[in-house]
Amino acid sequence: MPIDKSSELLEAIGAKGEILQELLDYTANRFGKNPQIPEVIAEEPFIGAWKSFIEKVKDQGIVAALNNNISHGEEDIVLQKPEGVKIEIYDSLAGPIPIFYATDTKDFEELVIKLIHKGKEFPGIEKTGASFANGKSTRFIILSNKPYSNIPAQKLGLEDEQWKDFSLIIRREHECTHYFTKRFLGSSQNNLHDELIADYAGMSSAAGEYHADWFLIGMGIDDYPKPQTEGRFSIYTVGLSDEAKDVLKKITVKAARNIEKWSKKDENRKLTLREQILFLCSLSLLELYELKA
Repeated sequence: MPIDKSSELLEAIGAKGEILQELLDYTANRFGKNPQIPEVIAEEPFIGAWKSFIEKVKDQGIVAALNNNISHGEEDIVLQKPEGVKIEIYDSLAGPIPIFYATDTKDFEELVIKLIHKGKEFPGIEKTGASFANGKSTRFIILSNKPYSNIPAQKLGLEDEQWKDFSLIIRREHECTHYFTKRFLGSSQNNLHDELIADYAGMSSAAGEYHADWFLIGMGIDDYPKPQTEGRFSIYTVGLSDEAKDVLKKITVKAARNIEKWSKKDENRKLTLREQILFLCSLSLLELYELKA
């Protein structure tokens, strides 16, 4: 969307002055255009080392293999339920990627702190359900067993076990979508545009369709314009003014609902998940706000 048209749309929604520039910057589409994606995606060079690590897990057990072979800060990794920690090389949309699964919450937090943050504690980890190590020489994902976005199953009208199963798939495909956009579209941002698309992929994979309400509940803006304090929205809007955030809530709610309507059209159901993701990445957040289903 041209800048002048974006400005007109934002002004019509309620953005003016400095807020307008804030939102022009925030809603700019950072995904690359016309990506060259091979039909068969080759594994990245670091995968070989992770395959070797998995063999060591079989021989040494997960705790010894982690402490003996993976950088983890000064203190050793201590797991409460090592039998509940698994690792696999998952064949994702972006190619093979190592994924750790931790059924115990404390073990998940231990892995994130030691493997990704090298022993340094960080605030808010109790609200985190997944973490993606996206370094220059290696990449891997750590997933928890928590309900997705800390949403109770009852709020979605689901049974606990069904939501537990869905949550794992949503998290896995969400993180793998970030990997896909980073590897092939040159960008993975802490941005609501990225989150809309990653949640779309996760929910579509888990439940067979995208649920805008699930996304909005997870963000804590399902009752907008009523004020809400829970949810992930604040994570993706750090540094924005309160006025900009309020306009952005309006944009995000409508964009999420437009995407759900778009996804239910017969011609769009026939697209592969990769094709659906590429389409959503080709549009800016403002263009998703204006998307005609």
